[in-house]
Amino acid sequence: MIRVAVDATAVPARLTGAGVYVARVLAGLAARDDLEVEAFCAPGSAGVLAAPGLRLRPVAMAGAGRPARIAWTQLLAGRAARRAGADLLHGVHYELPLASRLPQVVTVHDLTLLTHPEWHEASKVRYFGWALRRAVAAATRVLCVSATTAADLAERLGVPADRVDVTPLGTDLRPASGEQVTELRGRLGLDGPYLLGLGTVEPRKDLPTLVRAFAALAGDLPHRLVLAGLAGWGAGELEAAVAASGVADRVLVPGYVPEADKAALLTGADVFAYPSRYEGFGLPVLEAMACATPVVTTTGGSLPEVAGDAATLIGPGDETALAAAIAKLATDPAARADAATRGLARAASFTWERCAELTAAAYSRALDDPARASSARPRGDSR
Repeated sequence: MIRVAVDATAVPARLTGAGVYVARVLAGLAARDDLEVEAFCAPGSAGVLAAPGLRLRPVAMAGAGRPARIAWTQLLAGRAARRAGADLLHGVHYELPLASRLPQVVTVHDLTLLTHPEWHEASKVRYFGWALRRAVAAATRVLCVSATTAADLAERLGVPADRVDVTPLGTDLRPASGEQVTELRGRLGLDGPYLLGLGTVEPRKDLPTLVRAFAALAGDLPHRLVLAGLAGWGAGELEAAVAASGVADRVLVPGYVPEADKAALLTGADVFAYPSRYEGFGLPVLEAMACATPVVTTTGGSLPEVAGDAATLIGPGDETALAAAIAKLATDPAARADAATRGLARAASFTWERCAELTAAAYSRALDDPARASSARPRGDSR
């Protein structure tokens, strides 16, 4: 029996991609007979992380906000894990503590903080750029959510492949019922067909390009465009694009949509568009396919790895190609049905049980060879 302490204090109460990963993989790990899992979390996040068999320990932090959380992770997480009797500590969001006597595992979602700092807040770039490099150097095993991220890690930081485990994400979403879709439509004021974009509003998601593509199509389609997600850093660019589009009255920006409503929102859409410039995984693409919704996305990062042949792929930032791909699916029922069938089949191969299984195997490897935490240090940036 392996006793694992997980630092999940970075997970907010309103889950987005990385938070969904933490919640679902913790549930999968806690369900295993070979693990005992104790997760440290922010007090407000205990409800969204709760799962059968999972021991949750809300952390009282000396202060509020990100600085207090970072201080706890860097200074106290290692000590807390030892006091909990853990054999191993897992940091699920780029970070590990400054000092820990335990073997450690860290999850790296992507390297855009290093490769594209302009897509992130300056304060996050400064801290997480340092924390990521340090955690990767200190970790016994490094978990990457895609083979693309693993390749980026080797290229950018020189991490040997034999220290890395690829643990693709999963989904447990299924197509929502007609009643669920109708109920959500009513709450959002949607009385006709719609196209959907879903994800945190931030620069790399490139939602302004989606707005411009929709504006080019609006005269030929009856649809509205729904852009759902938390308003993150740089949301003003989206607001400006909507205001300048000429079709602002047909664009709905409802903000964050709770996890309980996600399947209905995806199922009700005629097309899901995800024009992200780069992803370490791209969970919304997988979730849309699991709900039998046709997907248009880009070749940015891991998105082709996740979508396979089940989505229409275009180049990042190609407004014309995005509009054409959306128009094809929105107006061709046969193409839409084919995409839905392919998407369901593709999504079925990505499960949280498999993610948990691969994660547990990485824990075993970390305990088999804990001395490797200091045997291989990443080199400096190669670019």
